[in-house]
Amino acid sequence: MNRYRHDLLDSGYEPPAGRLETSIALIAAQVLDVDQIGRSDSFFDFDATSMNALRICARIEAETGYLVPPHWLFENDVLADFAGRIEAEAERRPAGVS
Repeated sequence: MNRYRHDLLDSGYEPPAGRLETSIALIAAQVLDVDQIGRSDSFFDFDATSMNALRICARIEAETGYLVPPHWLFENDVLADFAGRIEAEAERRPAGVS
């Protein structure tokens, strides 16, 4: 990984909060080839593409069991919002059920 968040953006870094945000941040950082993603960061600030969104969502499903349609990432492109959407949907239905 060779791109740092602070090299790309002017705002301060806010670390992920909680297990799900941390897991998503690690997955997204690997897929997007950056060193860290904070909870107030937009995935698109790191040049995320639709293919990246598919990879991120597939890895989240594989690693957490949550089914995450890629359009959720486009609708909630900030890490904290995306994790919140996943958690809200998980409360409505069990993991692995669409």
